[in-house]
Amino acid sequence: MKRREFLKSSVVVGTAGVLLDACTPPGSEQIIPILIPEEQFIPGVEEFHATLCTECPGGCGLLSRKIDGRLVKVEGNPAHPISQGGSCARGQALPQVMYHPDRLASPLVREGARGEGRWTEISWDDALERLATELSSLDGPTSLAFLTGQLRGHRATLVERFAAAFGGAHRWAHEPFGDSTVRRAHALAVGRDALPAHDLEHANYVVTFGAALVEASRSPVRFGRGLGHLRRGRPGQRGKLVAVGPHLSVTAARADEWLPARPGSDAALALGFAHVLVRDGRHDERFVTDRATGFDAFRERLLSDYSPETVAGATGVAAEQIERVAHEMADYGPTLAVAGDAAVAGSTGLATALAVTHLNALLGAFDREGGVRFDPPPPFAPWPELPVLAAPPESETEADAAAAAAAPRPLVEVLADPPADVSALLVSGANPFYTLPAAAGVADLFAGVPFVAAFASFADETTRWADLILPEPTTFERFDDDVPAPGVGRAVASLSGPVFVRPLHDTRSMPDVLLQVGQRLGDDMSAALPWDSYEDALQDAWAGLHDAQRGSVVESTAGRFWRSAIESGGWWDAAALEDAAPVEFGTPDGRYQFDIAALTTGGGLAATTTDRPFLLHVYPSLAFGDGRSAHLPFLQELADPMTGVRWGSVVEVSHAAAEEHGLVDGDAVVVASAQGELQARVRVVPGLRPEVVAIAAGQGHTDYGRYATDRGANPLALLAPPDPADGAELALVGTAVSLRKIDA
Repeated sequence: MKRREFLKSSVVVGTAGVLLDACTPPGSEQIIPILIPEEQFIPGVEEFHATLCTECPGGCGLLSRKIDGRLVKVEGNPAHPISQGGSCARGQALPQVMYHPDRLASPLVREGARGEGRWTEISWDDALERLATELSSLDGPTSLAFLTGQLRGHRATLVERFAAAFGGAHRWAHEPFGDSTVRRAHALAVGRDALPAHDLEHANYVVTFGAALVEASRSPVRFGRGLGHLRRGRPGQRGKLVAVGPHLSVTAARADEWLPARPGSDAALALGFAHVLVRDGRHDERFVTDRATGFDAFRERLLSDYSPETVAGATGVAAEQIERVAHEMADYGPTLAVAGDAAVAGSTGLATALAVTHLNALLGAFDREGGVRFDPPPPFAPWPELPVLAAPPESETEADAAAAAAAPRPLVEVLADPPADVSALLVSGANPFYTLPAAAGVADLFAGVPFVAAFASFADETTRWADLILPEPTTFERFDDDVPAPGVGRAVASLSGPVFVRPLHDTRSMPDVLLQVGQRLGDDMSAALPWDSYEDALQDAWAGLHDAQRGSVVESTAGRFWRSAIESGGWWDAAALEDAAPVEFGTPDGRYQFDIAALTTGGGLAATTTDRPFLLHVYPSLAFGDGRSAHLPFLQELADPMTGVRWGSVVEVSHAAAEEHGLVDGDAVVVASAQGELQARVRVVPGLRPEVVAIAAGQGHTDYGRYATDRGANPLALLAPPDPADGAELALVGTAVSLRKIDA
């Protein structure tokens, strides 16, 4: 008898008399792996397994630490190009996801009316049969819609393939702090719908327009390390960081200079800097002459509309500061400009993202150390082509139109013009009932869909309105891959496999469920989804990296390569950033486009009213991001570095506004907008424009486990419904609000 089998029998005998394995109490199979390590584990000896962090879009590689078969800690993977051994607070809290008491442990089917939160556990066979029956009974492929967050890696590819194989199901996307606007700006200017890699390590001067680089934006570990190198990584040389925005964020607090521009005026300020560069001949003449189109019209617009004096009136930043900072950009380069978060949301979001992209072009940031590059794609092997479902495109225009039609449609557009034929909705990685205001119409959209199935590891505000919940395993219990963006200027592909022999609960990953349902939906779907598991699908794709015979992992066989890639945490090109090929612009003429049509900065600035004299500024929380990490008690316990708040919310008010309205620290107030109201305590802060009040996102959940439910306030519920014409998910800054003190 093996040692594990003996100990297992001993535990059962010691707790319940003489019992056979077939008669063990329910749940014993889940308890035993925790009490008794797997056969290959040596008691007291730690093991490390490479895995991925999924708490934010950064795509960091991690090392999970196990002792006696139990996950006890995670650290950054020192070999991974993004994390390089570092991890943020959200990454450090990941073990609590694994052992969280509120995890979904088995499939659930709704009992009673939607929204009541009454569920019955069912088996996976029953769940898959219910899902397959609902999908097979739909009246045409457009009766199905798939709503996700901004998926990456082959998860995104598999969802796209499933929708296409179904005949063209709708694909919708929603990410409240996403970078769709920044990608749109790059599509207009350089013909690439992608986030670039910023070479912060070799820059001397960085200007951030709203992007919370240090605490929460995109890739905090990668940006934090880059800014640290900018400051102290080169002996005798110290770079400068300038932060633009109405609120003193953690990034702004760490900056050498903070420019508190009015909300919504970031585009005008970026163009003001550009005006000075062009007026004084300090821009990169070679780039605009040899590699760009449309510069003459752009220059005329700059010189006529964006003088420092004009921009000073719009932004509240002194003309002398605008002149000085612009000259410093030219004098102390390489210089980088980065835009993100609230600055690229709302009616001026695209203008801001495009203005910052043009500013980088004028500074010669493309194809230069300390500049901007785009990561080359990893050489994955393509999956088998799908059967031709329609006539192939006859021209590039038709091909572009077909690609645009296949791309996910922003949820805000769907809410403005909901399709009438959707009878089934699949949801994964999105929580719009929490992240969108009620006036956006999410409840009406869901109410009009007869069947909703949600993939999730935890119940939340959106799963409450589903008919079927399909529980997902954690990142430590499944196969996953990722292509991090923004990256580091070279091809990077992250990979992780299960750290445990089997999941802690009766869960299955969303890609595996799609493959299993596909086998039940007929021969066409089976042929389009030919893999027995998502692991098999990933192995087929990653075989292309093995065939390349280059990079960080090179092995003699595909099987050896797969095992080595999992052990390493992925594959990445060994080429350094300075060895990368020049940026190739994907525009029709192959040149940078100084587009001016989208630079509509006038008329979009936020305004207050007599009844609502403040502008609300919502920013991502360092601990919770957009709220998806609020269920973890480690992060609830983490004090915000700027306000000191834990386990709750505060509304930040400037000293001038507090004095004018008779407010002091700790006062309870009602913050009200046209969409609703919330209650919070006042925190008087020095780093805030007087017309602005600021609240961190992440708290105020109504259904997200015992540690997050009914804790703090959700400022996203106060925002004006998003305008689909803006192309942004939410207008995170500019909603007019009032403050009313609650008498004790």
